[in-house]
Amino acid sequence: MCVTELEVYSVTDGVRKKSPPHAPQSWRKTPEWNEKFLETLNEDIVSLKPSGELGLSDVRILMLGPVGTGKSSFYNTINSVFKGRISQRARCGNATHSITTAYTPYLVKARSGASLNFRFCDTRGLEVTQGLDILECNYLLDGNIPDYYEFNPATPISPENPGFVHHPRVPEKIHCVLFVIDAKTVGDIPPKLVEKMNSFQKIMNHKGIPQTVLLTKVDLACQDVASKISNVFTSKTIEAAVDKVSGLLGLPRNNILPVKNYENEMQLDDNISILALLAVRQVLYFAEDYIENLQEKMSARNVSSEKPNKQEHKEKRNDKE
Repeated sequence: MCVTELEVYSVTDGVRKKSPPHAPQSWRKTPEWNEKFLETLNEDIVSLKPSGELGLSDVRILMLGPVGTGKSSFYNTINSVFKGRISQRARCGNATHSITTAYTPYLVKARSGASLNFRFCDTRGLEVTQGLDILECNYLLDGNIPDYYEFNPATPISPENPGFVHHPRVPEKIHCVLFVIDAKTVGDIPPKLVEKMNSFQKIMNHKGIPQTVLLTKVDLACQDVASKISNVFTSKTIEAAVDKVSGLLGLPRNNILPVKNYENEMQLDDNISILALLAVRQVLYFAEDYIENLQEKMSARNVSSEKPNKQEHKEKRNDKE
C-alpha cells in the first residue's frame, strides 16, 4: 500500500475547559468596599455641618413611604452604625397599619454621645385611605407640626390645634424628603398610593425641597445580594427596581439609593454599614444644596427689601432740603 499522507489524532478523556466568566458590569461605580472606605464615609458624614447663616444646628430629613417599608428600621440602622452596636431606638415591626403614630425627629449619636448634624423625622406610614394626607404633609414640610405630635386618623391637625407652630423658623422646616420603598414590592404599589406620593411631590417641588428614594430590603429582592451585599450594584434585579422607582416618582436614577437595614443581625456588618452610609451621605449632599439655594434666596429678598427703604430715606432727605 502506497501512503501519501498520514494524519494521527489523539483522543483524550476529560471535560472541555470553559472560558473564565466575565465579571458582571457595575451599573453604579463606587470605591472598593473595605474598612478604609467605611471610615471615609463615616468621616464625611460626621464633618457635614449646615450653614450657620440660617441658624441651623442640624438638617431635618423627612421620611415618607408606605406602611412596612422600613422607615424606622433605617433610622435604627444608621444609629447602629454610629453607636458601634445594634440599636433599636425607633419602634419597628410588621403590622396592618403604621406602627409609627407620632412625628418624631430622631437625632443620631456617635459612640462618644455627641449628636451628629442631622435628624431623621419619622412619621406615619402612607396608606391609600388612611395615613398622612396632603394638608398634613404641607404642614410637616413647613414646620407647622410640633415635634412628637401624635397623629389622629379621625381628626387631621389644623391651626386651631394646641401646639400648632404658626410661625416656624428655618431650623424647624424640612430640608430634604426621603421616600422609603420596598425593593421587592416596587411593582405592587397601588396606583392610588403612587398618585398620593406624586401629589406630595408637587408641593415639595413648589417649595424647592429635594427628594430622594431609599430602596429597602434589597436582600429580599435579589438572591445574589442576599448572599453578598456588595453585589447590589451589579444586580440586574436591583437595577430594574431603581429604574421602576425612577419612573414612578420622576426622579433621576442617582436619587434612588438601595439599602439593607439591620434586621436579623446581632452584630454590625461592614458591607451593610457601607451601603447605608452611602445613602445617608448622598441625602445630606442634597440637603446641603437646598440650604445653599435657600440662603441665596433669602439674601436676595433682604437686598430687594432694603432698596425701597433707601429710596424712601433719600426722598425724605430731599423734602427736608
